[in-house]
Amino acid sequence: MSLFDRVVRLGLPLVPRRMVWILARRYVAGETLESALDEIREQGARGFGTILDVLGEAVKSKERAEGAAAEYHRALAALAQSPSRTYVSVKPTHLGLTFDPALCGRLLDDLCVRAAEQGRKVRFEMEDAPTVDRTLEVFLRVRAKRENLGCVLQARLFRTPDDVTRLLRELGGGLDVRLVKGIYLEPAEIAHTEAPDISRAYVDLARQLVAGGAFAAFATHDDDVAAACAQIARDAGLGDGRDPDAARYEYQMLMGVKAPMAERLLAEGHPVRIYVPYGKDWHAYSIRRLRKNPEVARHIARAFFSRGG
Repeated sequence: MSLFDRVVRLGLPLVPRRMVWILARRYVAGETLESALDEIREQGARGFGTILDVLGEAVKSKERAEGAAAEYHRALAALAQSPSRTYVSVKPTHLGLTFDPALCGRLLDDLCVRAAEQGRKVRFEMEDAPTVDRTLEVFLRVRAKRENLGCVLQARLFRTPDDVTRLLRELGGGLDVRLVKGIYLEPAEIAHTEAPDISRAYVDLARQLVAGGAFAAFATHDDDVAAACAQIARDAGLGDGRDPDAARYEYQMLMGVKAPMAERLLAEGHPVRIYVPYGKDWHAYSIRRLRKNPEVARHIARAFFSRGG
């Protein structure tokens, strides 16, 4: 990490909220559930499925974890009134993984039950490397009871092909994976650190998942990776966007990121789902993400200094 990156990371808490919001507002639906529902309706009208995420992570108390779960239940209650193709996605540490995995599992199980009543899925996300083992343990424990639960795997980590092998062995065609490159900058001892290597690992994992019969959600904004995944889907004879609910794959993209690419994939007949986050924790979420990814943080710094602070 360069000296400039270190300075940027240390200085992020000093950047005014209004400046952080300049970057964040493209990617966050707002602070309220109502604003997220508006975004979901707008995306649905354009033909996209959606993923609803309540912003927050790294909670340190049972009360905070239960509060996060309660907000997801409120969101599911609101979604019950909507015909949208939407599922919910939750971060393990938002439900208390780091201090009480058992509590995390109970809260996740309750969410799966509530979502299943509406025919919706729940996605259990993946965070930094130290949490991977606990995340997979909780995932498998709850997944043994709830078929509507999916997970996330990161191409950046060296261990992920072995994790895919294990999950396919235990769940087979019932495995549902959102495949990401991974935002967390991990040590070179355990992860790919160069973009070409991460992309190659991603495509190899996509091929491994599809060959194993898993449902593969290709979460990418990389045109070359997206094209490679489309070829993998074609070679495997997977369904296409004419019936998104029947397809065994889809693309997933972040709200506000490379919208023309999302439109193109949809027009080509691929199922596409947009990630819609919301919540009062948008600022803390943005700072945590920026600290873990100095490359993105540099954009904040340039915006800040170009406006004279």
